[in-house]
Amino acid sequence: MPADLNALKPTIFGGVPRIWTRFYDKIINAGAGSWLKTKLINMAINSKVKDVQKGIIKKNTIWDKIVFKKVTALLGGRVELAVTGAAPISPEILNTLRAAFGAYVIEGYGQTECAAACCATLPGDHTGTVGAPLVCNEIKLDDVGEMDYYAKDGKGEICIRGANVMKGYYKNQEKTDETIDKDGWLHTGDIGTWTSTGALKIIDRKKN
Repeated sequence: MPADLNALKPTIFGGVPRIWTRFYDKIINAGAGSWLKTKLINMAINSKVKDVQKGIIKKNTIWDKIVFKKVTALLGGRVELAVTGAAPISPEILNTLRAAFGAYVIEGYGQTECAAACCATLPGDHTGTVGAPLVCNEIKLDDVGEMDYYAKDGKGEICIRGANVMKGYYKNQEKTDETIDKDGWLHTGDIGTWTSTGALKIIDRKKN
């Protein structure tokens, strides 16, 4: 894959958390064996993460020239927008990647049953949410009394309805009826909450 990235030099790159975690580990451990290199890397990350938390994404700082030049080369050197999804990933890892690559990293949420995504973060949203609903679907939260989550409190099972939701499982009406209710809401099994900005945050799991 590194050879392909160097040859193609993409401006947009997507990956699952496992891929991004590998990049994160390479960045964090790049100075292994050298006190000076480790010190420089930590200073560079801390400095640029502070900018990221203010919504500032850039790759023209002194840190980019002396520390992150080889890091950005891992993705070919031209990535401006990166996407992650399919599983949770910590805000700490995402902010470190944003700082090191000098690129926007957005996170999507959804499942196969709703054509992969039902919501996504906007560039600049670094608060640990999975963003606002996409225009093709609605999202609501349903009560999960046995886990003490209630929609009136802004917490509950994430349910999705819209043009992106499947019609059903192939030749499995029983499973379809368990997953999609009579009003067309797809029950994800994930527990979410709404933030003050209208973004969705995953906080628990109803079923595995």
